[in-house]
Amino acid sequence: MIDIPTLLGFAAAVLVCIAILLLLTRPRDGARLWLAMPFVAGACGCTLLLLPALYRAGAAAHLGTFFALLAFATGWQGIRSLFRLRVRWALLLAPPLVWLALVVLAFEPRGLDAVSAAGRAAIAALYCGLAASTLIQRHDPLLPSVRMLARILVVSAVLAVLAIALAPWLPEPLGAGTPRTWAVAVFSGILLLSVLLVCGLVLAVLKEQSASRLYDAATRDPLTGLYNRRLLDEKQASWDREDRISNATRTVLFFDIDHFKDINDRFGHDVGDRVIKQAARAAEQVVRKNDLIFRYGGEEFVCILPDSTLRAGLAAAERLRTGFERSAASVGRHPVKATLSVGVAVSGPQHPTSADLVAEADRQMYRAKQAGRNRVAGPCPD
Repeated sequence: MIDIPTLLGFAAAVLVCIAILLLLTRPRDGARLWLAMPFVAGACGCTLLLLPALYRAGAAAHLGTFFALLAFATGWQGIRSLFRLRVRWALLLAPPLVWLALVVLAFEPRGLDAVSAAGRAAIAALYCGLAASTLIQRHDPLLPSVRMLARILVVSAVLAVLAIALAPWLPEPLGAGTPRTWAVAVFSGILLLSVLLVCGLVLAVLKEQSASRLYDAATRDPLTGLYNRRLLDEKQASWDREDRISNATRTVLFFDIDHFKDINDRFGHDVGDRVIKQAARAAEQVVRKNDLIFRYGGEEFVCILPDSTLRAGLAAAERLRTGFERSAASVGRHPVKATLSVGVAVSGPQHPTSADLVAEADRQMYRAKQAGRNRVAGPCPD
């Protein structure tokens, strides 16, 4: 025979240990507290059921369930905190509080146990579904554990929906029927298994996020926020494989700020840095979502435009040139009048690799400079 108080005490102890473990992981910002809160709330629920005075008063079951629902709610916010999403207090607190109020004022006095059980299952399904939706929307190839965690939460939401339909027949705590020891054991086992799986995957997501931030720092230019040349060199081999398989064309824009040394000498390096950042922003405004921009070095930049024709590349280069000329006419109160020279190249038999293509765009950029600067140079479109 399973001793229910022992089971509840064991569950509370496990939940407290997990909460402490998550507090020691020290994730960024306020995520640490939110990740621990579901397990603290669950431990409080188990502890309340162990207090004899409250149990005889009939309040322990209601308060314990309320804290269990609060664990689902704070679990959803814990997932949101991984991605620095703000706290939605109304949706976080209202469903558990409304359920508790209805139990005390309506469900228990009128014997609506099945409605009460269906309500708590619906709230669990709501928060599991919201957490899964958050993870699916924020899916990142660099965070593979996010997908597995989302799947577990989807399964939990589906089980909770089934519990809504079966609430009148399932024994407590699974439903509204007469309590059975096996039901308590099954409920506790499923809960602990889910908790351990979710905890392990949350820790995996935290580790992957940390690795992703380190990788991002290593491949980003700190001044402009653009990708750096190191990543450009890493990507070229994979681009060559993709182009061979798909036979797609790839266009490259190579651009440079004209007379940049004179800008630094006349206005200072602070203004020069602002001009470089202005060039980065101008490029971001003309490229497509899947295009990539790299700071090649100093005042030189490279734009990679996959699945793009020469005409499209020349048009994007001209928009870049004119847009930067307008935005960099003055920087602060300084009449900088900065301009760009842009070289354009498109993949093909003469440039079989990405490295060749970048080198050709670089040569075209020097042609633009030799022709007088502040212009676009490239092969003539057919």
